[in-house]
Amino acid sequence: MAADLAADLDKLLAALGGAWLVLTLLRRATASREAAAVADGSAAPSDTAEALRRLQWQYLPAWLLFKAADWMQGPYFHEVYASKRHVATGEPFSDTDVSRLFLAGFVAATLVGTAAGSLVDSRGRRAGCVLYAAAAGAAAASVVCERPELLLAGRVVGGIGTSLLAAAPEAWLCAEHARLSLPAASLGGIFGWAYFGDSLVAIASGQVASRAASAGGPQAPFLASLPLLAAGAAIASATWRENRGGKGGGGGGGGLREGASILLRRPDLLSLMAVQALFEASMYIFVLVFAPAIVAAAPAAAREGLPFGKVFSCFMAACAVGSATFSLCSAKGLRAEAFLLPVLLGAAGALYLASSPPAATMLQRALSMSHKPLYLVFCFAAFEAAVGVYFPAVGGLRAAYLPGAQRGAIMALTRVPLNLLVIAVALARDRLGDTGALRCAAAAQLLAAAALASLWARGGAAGKGEAPAAKDKGLAASPAMSTLSRAKKAD
Repeated sequence: MAADLAADLDKLLAALGGAWLVLTLLRRATASREAAAVADGSAAPSDTAEALRRLQWQYLPAWLLFKAADWMQGPYFHEVYASKRHVATGEPFSDTDVSRLFLAGFVAATLVGTAAGSLVDSRGRRAGCVLYAAAAGAAAASVVCERPELLLAGRVVGGIGTSLLAAAPEAWLCAEHARLSLPAASLGGIFGWAYFGDSLVAIASGQVASRAASAGGPQAPFLASLPLLAAGAAIASATWRENRGGKGGGGGGGGLREGASILLRRPDLLSLMAVQALFEASMYIFVLVFAPAIVAAAPAAAREGLPFGKVFSCFMAACAVGSATFSLCSAKGLRAEAFLLPVLLGAAGALYLASSPPAATMLQRALSMSHKPLYLVFCFAAFEAAVGVYFPAVGGLRAAYLPGAQRGAIMALTRVPLNLLVIAVALARDRLGDTGALRCAAAAQLLAAAALASLWARGGAAGKGEAPAAKDKGLAASPAMSTLSRAKKAD
């Protein structure tokens, strides 16, 4: 069956590639209208365009190297720890042992990573990126150890690194974009390119990781990520200007107390942070269960040698389709809240269909799918397409809503409920099973959709407007930043 699944995945990958090509052509067809919207009917000044290109080339190489290192490790997280044995008994690690290591990273991110987000604002966003590379490198190197306490320490350090990756690069980009006084709409474009590039990097990283694992075992992809982390840190150190929280991007600023105070005063920010916490908690729950769910759906005799490298490539191709969808919707002038809402509902539907045996049987027959693992990959790819839309869209919304001085602190605070949700589901996984965990993830998506609807309603009540950076220059705001000027002025 593994060979049949591999052949079917090749067809799915080709179909996703075709969908991406169509969306990209449609996006190019609307490029002239997008340019008119950004420049208010005239060509952008050459110095502004040059500054934008320079910022893109500063940000993207380092960020994509960091993401490539992260993607190298992701497909083999479960396998590398499942290959370990207890020193005392010689027994292999059980799924429960692996889940505990998985949880250790989230607990560390909850307890320590929150303070790390505040430090990113006060000590510097570039420094935070370099610290992420060091933490992720230490976590990757720890997989060569056999002692459980060293593996646990590696996951704790890795959890702190994950918090830094979530906060530091984006905070640096937004602060640098503001310092250069670039058009507000252009920030959404950078996010679109970043997450499209992330999808391509993920596909390539998955293939490289698969070959590395075939040659050197499940530890090899982790070790192969170390040069990528070093290169990303070197580029950031050499080309990024340091910036911090506080007035004008300098000074101390930040702080968890100030961030929490702003969240309590701003219902719109609470709604946006609820969207982020719920969606990303759902995504991490999916990461925890998708591989075991696919394995469990396969016949017992066919569970060895399932083509997870191709599965991962299909997921990332679906992400690229989602990123292209975001770019097309943005080019057509749609508000981020408007097109993200059906995406969240669709993500909830995809996860529920993957967890519902009656729906699985019915749709498997309707779509003429020969085996359940292919059906699950199909549902999970639909969810990954939603992920591809979500990240650039929510990046634009954060850029418009979050105050620059406390950006890192607020983003770190958001990860507290996110991590607690993931921990709760992971601890209850034995009782819930893969099906129950997927249904929890689907419920989180529905709640995220409700929070986004609340944000949209508040934006509509505020009235349509422009992001301050766009208004000051007489430029039209990007869709992700429309209706948000009053939200920004509240600070």
